[in-house]
Amino acid sequence: MSHNKILGFDAYNLNFAVLLILTAVEIIAVALTFSMKGVVSMDFVVFVLISVGVIKLLGIAGIFMHLWGEEDSKIMTMTALFPAFFIIVMILFIGITHPGATDTLPSWCRPGFYYGS
Repeated sequence: MSHNKILGFDAYNLNFAVLLILTAVEIIAVALTFSMKGVVSMDFVVFVLISVGVIKLLGIAGIFMHLWGEEDSKIMTMTALFPAFFIIVMILFIGITHPGATDTLPSWCRPGFYYGS
């Protein structure tokens, strides 16, 4: 398997277990919006989902895509991050040139409980 160890455990198995736990956290966060309407704010759920998503991104990219802990991981990381520059520039320029674009999304792009601000 892997020669990489994290906290004494095999990196792949530990990452898989963490991904399972974080997926359960995401499911619970979304379930709370339906079972506790008005108690759990949508802002909190979005914060949890984005936070968990970033952690999962780092785990998947670092371990499963071999961008961490390998002998040639520095060049692989640079190769993987090269397109990220262009994606960030694209998102920034879309946001700058069309600042109200998300306010005019069609209704099928919004969840059923969203009524705007």
